[in-house]
Amino acid sequence: MELLLERVEEEGGDVRSLYFGGSVPPYKPGNFFRLHLKNSEGKKMFRPYSAASHPSEQKLRFSVKKNGMFSGMVFDLREGDRVEIDGPYGIFTLGANDGQRVFVAGGVGITPLRSMILQTLSEGNPAVLFHSARTLEGIICNDEMKLLALQKPGFRYFPAVTREQMPQGWAGIRGRITPDEIKARLGGLEGKTFYICGPPEMVEGMAKGLLDSGVKKEHVKKEEWG
Repeated sequence: MELLLERVEEEGGDVRSLYFGGSVPPYKPGNFFRLHLKNSEGKKMFRPYSAASHPSEQKLRFSVKKNGMFSGMVFDLREGDRVEIDGPYGIFTLGANDGQRVFVAGGVGITPLRSMILQTLSEGNPAVLFHSARTLEGIICNDEMKLLALQKPGFRYFPAVTREQMPQGWAGIRGRITPDEIKARLGGLEGKTFYICGPPEMVEGMAKGLLDSGVKKEHVKKEEWG
């Protein structure tokens, strides 16, 4: 299918959000689509990107970090371009029998988790988000998540910055998010289902830490990017 790139927004931290309109097929929070583009030699290439949008939103949104050749091609797209996209795909989706959902994002790994959080809250269920990045600028959706936490009593939000000295009064986490940090903030790990998305090292480290802390394997769901 071809979709029209209707809007492009800068998110900071070398991340750009692209909003596509057209006949978007039904999809689930956590699903990904494949974008097909041609390189400078005319060779068609593709790469998967998780939908940052919720299925109820009018536009299909992808938030892309510029970190390679293909993402550079994505950054060359302009409003009004038509792009070949296929999908949805993927099994990183919400479970029917989850405990309290805790979402752990690293950088642009917030992309599928944003959609999952909106779905969880729309169901009337509580949700927690821990989102880490090297710098405050890298915590995309920060303003949106802060506002959501104010508007939705069932939503708790804990941003973390790992490599930047934060100003006095910073209420977020300094340094990496760990299972001990999550346990301290939430009062325990029992009865919770964890959804983790981010760079491989971060995802594997968090998953292993949760398992070592006694969380059952079926309650730790993950997706890597990079």
